[in-house]
Amino acid sequence: MADINHAHPSEREEIAQFMATVFPRAKWSIDGWRAILDGRWGRANDSYAITVRDQGKLVGVLGLVTAQRPTDNGPHITANMTSWYLQKPYRGTGLGRKMIDLATANPDITVTDFTSSPGAVHAVKRAGLVELDTHRLIWKPNTSPAQKLPVHTDPLELSSRISAKDQQVLQDHINLPLTPLAIETPDGPVVVILSVKQKHDDYVTHEVMYLGNRDLFAHHARAIADSLLPSSGAILSVDSRLLPASTDPDDIEKFAIPRFYTPGRMAPEDIDHLYTEVVLLGLKLY
Repeated sequence: MADINHAHPSEREEIAQFMATVFPRAKWSIDGWRAILDGRWGRANDSYAITVRDQGKLVGVLGLVTAQRPTDNGPHITANMTSWYLQKPYRGTGLGRKMIDLATANPDITVTDFTSSPGAVHAVKRAGLVELDTHRLIWKPNTSPAQKLPVHTDPLELSSRISAKDQQVLQDHINLPLTPLAIETPDGPVVVILSVKQKHDDYVTHEVMYLGNRDLFAHHARAIADSLLPSSGAILSVDSRLLPASTDPDDIEKFAIPRFYTPGRMAPEDIDHLYTEVVLLGLKLY
């Protein structure tokens, strides 16, 4: 009978090598697999993976990027699901569902899934995860902007003017493939962390991964977009939950696959894209 457990710290390298083997099309090296398992944002005893073993042999794994992270409503624990795999002879036996059940069992941890494949959505929903968000708000370039705001490329230089939460989030993501900025508005600075990627042939997406002050961003959204975007060939994208319902974008776009989370543990607007596999591996969010 197969055994399902939280992985022990001593299993990290074995699991990384297993992931590298079973996901041969991944575009990152073994160091990428090690990065999502290293527990950089958690405590020593936080879970980083669920394993399935048959007589000691590793036959399945579900990675968890667990983080102790600051939010506007105080510190919370999140666990972002990543790289779920079960060898073929063990599929259809209920083991996959049990893996997710174990991953989501702790009521103090909000589990998220931002990159689920279409085939995994049913299993994710059956395990109790629900839609976190289904749409993004889009701003397009303005060829004749009325106002451009000053943009700081090192927000930590403004440490006396930004929140302790902003400072901690910025420090936690140093040297990752992100673009941290602070935009000076007439009402104060807004910290924004972007992922800038060519997702479509027609334009480059400036994806907002984190917003420091949502109300301030919403109030100055047009000027902020004008200050961040080039005159053509780009968009600014923000998941709808991260901004007030009254925000007025240029367009609204539906996700191909919704974001998912375990409800009732964290306010949806506190769940952004940081502290996840997305930033550790430089993934594109669709």
